[in-house]
Formats: sequence, C-alpha cells, structure tokens
Amino acid sequence: MSKFVKLAAELDKIPHLDLGRSFDVNRLQTELDAIDPAMFVPYRSKSHNTAHIAKSWHGLSLISPGGTIHGDLTEEPYAGRTDCAWTPIAEASPYIKRVISELGGEGQRARFMCMRAGGSLTWHRHGTEISIERGNIMGQLRPNWYEVIVHVPVRSNPEYSYEVIAAHDYELGDFFNAGLEVHQMNYPEGEAWAFNGTHYHNVFNRSATADRYSIMLTADIRMKKTFDIVSKALKAYDGPLIERS
Repeated sequence: MSKFVKLAAELDKIPHLDLGRSFDVNRLQTELDAIDPAMFVPYRSKSHNTAHIAKSWHGLSLISPGGTIHGDLTEEPYAGRTDCAWTPIAEASPYIKRVISELGGEGQRARFMCMRAGGSLTWHRHGTEISIERGNIMGQLRPNWYEVIVHVPVRSNPEYSYEVIAAHDYELGDFFNAGLEVHQMNYPEGEAWAFNGTHYHNVFNRSATADRYSIMLTADIRMKKTFDIVSKALKAYDGPLIERS
C-alpha cells in the first residue's frame, strides 16, 4: 500500500479534519465584497433534486477548466484537471489566490460557493460502495480515492452545519428508530477544514436571514503540499472515528 493510499484510508475514517491553517477573515471578506453578487449563479446539479439545489446553492469558479467563471458549476466526476486555470474572479482576488495556493489547490478545481439562508443540499456521497481500506472494484481503487474536499468559510453564521453520517449506518439504518450518529461541525470563518465526502454528507444553513460563503476546493493528496498538510493534521487529530460496524 502506497503512502498516498494509506493516507486516504485514514481520511476515510474522519468526518471533519482541522487542517491547522487559518487565514485573515477581514481580507477574505473584503475580496468577497468586491465581487458582484450577480456573479453567483445556481449550481447545475444533475440529480433529481435539481430545483432544490439550484435554489439553495450558488457559486462561481476560481479555478476551472479553461478558466471559465461558470462552466464548472456542475458534476463532472473524476474529470481530469490538466486544463485548469485561474478565472478572472480569482485574478482580481490576490488573497483568495494565496489561500488556495497555500492549501495545494493550484491547478485543481476551486469554487466560491454560497449556501442561501434556509438552504441545504441532499444527502449524498462522492465515493463508491467500497471504502479504500477494503480493497478495490474490478482490480482498481475507487476513482476519486485521492481527493480531499477542503472548505474555508469566508462569511458564515452560528446556525450553519456540515454533517456526516457513516455510509454503512446510513445504508443499513432503521429510520424509525433512533441511533444514526450525525457528525456535525460548524467550521469557523477563515479556517481550512477537510470535509468527508466518502461517507454520506450534507450541509444545512438553518439561519433564516444569513447566507454563507465558503471557498471550496478539491485537493489531491498525491501532491506534496496537500499530502504534507493532511499528514500533519492527521497526527494532531483526536476526535471521533468512523469505523465499519
């Protein structure tokens, strides 16, 4: 097992991981405020809950294929990132560019996402039926085994929640009885956190009035900068683990 696969297996078990990186909230918010709010457009989900997601989740691209501002606001599972470039919004936001680069996001896809007041996504997962430590599918690791989803909230509120449910609990759970453990966390503004997308997850903005804005990037643990950040964070982690029952 390579060191990268081993690291991914450890990440599978952690619902929320503090990456130990904090950034200047005032500078982030100043650059956010300089962006025309009309540039945030609905996310084009391909699920059967398209209308709900489009109402709740708006965004723009900071790094995308071809450097387009809105062309990357939809699902493109496991697509290559060889043509990714900074968008004009990112080029006009030097501190945001610095944050993304420091987290190993340069050359990867990165977005600025807004969850509208009262909004949510749907419960979903980005992984496949087999977790990385349990082997492979048809001789291969799951296609997105190397990905880590990173969020840096820029403007949030106390009623925002990132939530994770272990895949085996979600799929085998008896919903008429209590017992499903929901790992909830409200990431502080300016802090970088890894959000577990392998297990079922959702986000909820339970504020009636306040939108939440966050930098969201999908980093690659095979890249040295990201590998080093995640490895250090894992060594410091002392929270709950998601174990297969």
